[in-house]
Amino acid sequence: GKGKVLINGVSKEEKAPYLMTADEFGDVRVELEFMVPKGSNAGVYLMGRYEVQILDSFGRKRFGSGDLGGIYQQWDPSRGKGQEGFGGIKPLVNAAKAPGEWQTMEIVFRAPRFNESGKKTRSAIFEKVVINGQLVQENVTTTGPTRAHPLTGEASSGPIAIQGDHGPIVIRRFEVTPLPDPESERLAELDAYWEEVSRAVREGDFAAYEAACHPKAVLVTGIGKQAYPLTHALARWVREFEATKAGKMEASVDFRFNVRYGDATTAYEAGIFQYQQKVEGKESKPEFIEFEALLRKEGGEWLIVMEYQKSVLTKADWDALAP
Repeated sequence: GKGKVLINGVSKEEKAPYLMTADEFGDVRVELEFMVPKGSNAGVYLMGRYEVQILDSFGRKRFGSGDLGGIYQQWDPSRGKGQEGFGGIKPLVNAAKAPGEWQTMEIVFRAPRFNESGKKTRSAIFEKVVINGQLVQENVTTTGPTRAHPLTGEASSGPIAIQGDHGPIVIRRFEVTPLPDPESERLAELDAYWEEVSRAVREGDFAAYEAACHPKAVLVTGIGKQAYPLTHALARWVREFEATKAGKMEASVDFRFNVRYGDATTAYEAGIFQYQQKVEGKESKPEFIEFEALLRKEGGEWLIVMEYQKSVLTKADWDALAP
């Protein structure tokens, strides 16, 4: 509460236990204000496994992964004497204040990822660590738990732990904020993109369809064995959009995917789209087209930069991708 501080140990000789949150977290932001006395040593363990070091590193010209803001090393005795420690990441700068001064730390952490069978598909990532307003870590990966981790193995979530058995630490602010999965957010944005494309086709909204395409986008057709600017295809398709908008025909397109790769600003999407028309009351057979697409996010909006219509498939192929 207001005016209270948390003290884990009162001297270097006193071995205080680790303090752990009752709740478990995966992707998370941790913010704290802390103070350590001269020579003290502590740490913040994300998920009880991956340590950001806290140390009285004030004034050090040479510093490493064991100093304030470092990602502590992993430890494996089987590597042989003198080689046990590995994988530590030194801070970019020594941002430590003098012992006895209040200091700040912000950690943005992404938990390791696992597939349905429990196999790890991505290691834990520290997106950033900021000490006293200075960036000390950025997008660094730790391939496993760091030394002296209180919890064993790896998992998709775990508690936040404060080390207390190496030296005292005082904390007057400690905030933990769960973070959304950026991959889930990215896929939700892309789902909204494809739904907008479907809507534009269904309602004959050519302006919206054109706005979903990069001005320099390319259309590749494996069926016709051609590649050309997508603007050329748009010039042909505009008449169908106008007819749809005027109620002279109906059109629809739907998408299903089997591959979706990307990051915050790029995407590779592959799957099948189903296209169908109805003109003057006569409904055409649906077409099932295997396709690939490359997209970029520019100005906050996803735009297609390449569409590859690979081959004609069947309804059975389409049904096989049903969610």
